[in-house]
Order: sequence, then structure tokens, then C-alpha cells
Amino acid sequence: MRPDLRERITFANHNLVTDKVFSEVQLILCRNVLIYFNDELRQRALQIFSDSLIHKGFLCLGAAEPLAPRERQSKFQSFSAENRIYRRHTSLATMS
Repeated sequence: MRPDLRERITFANHNLVTDKVFSEVQLILCRNVLIYFNDELRQRALQIFSDSLIHKGFLCLGAAEPLAPRERQSKFQSFSAENRIYRRHTSLATMS
């Protein structure tokens, strides 16, 4: 990552099993983690991501972690399918 970009980012660890929603964030990078979760925990993590992202915030997943159609329709829209980049669904802005 470019040093000038890295200086503008706040990096934080988050326990997806026990922690609650983050403060509002613009970008969540979750690379190759969800593939190790069962369906229940995976759904919990995706809900945390959705609740944590600002309006039109971005979620980046690993290559082995595409979103199921129901998740794309209800929480996220594809921004760059080949790169597994999703954007928080715009209809959620009025629900949050």
C-alpha cells in the first residue's frame, strides 16, 4: 500500500465472533476469513459489516468469498464483481 494512503487510514482489529458494530466506516477489508465460518456466523459478520458501513461504503472480500444472491440483494450491490468489491446497498441508508 502506498505510504501516503496508509497514513490516512485507521487500521483496527475486530473480533467478528464477540464484538458489536464498529463505528461508521467507509471501507471494510475482510479477506479470506468468512470461508472459515459456518452459515450463522457468516450471516452475523455480514450484518455487522452492513450496519458498520456508511451510506455507499465499500466491502472487499477475498477471492473465495463471493456473496450469495440474497446477501447482494438485501445488503450489498456489486461494485467490481471480479475483484469482490461490494457497496452498501443504497436502500439501507433510509433504514439505518
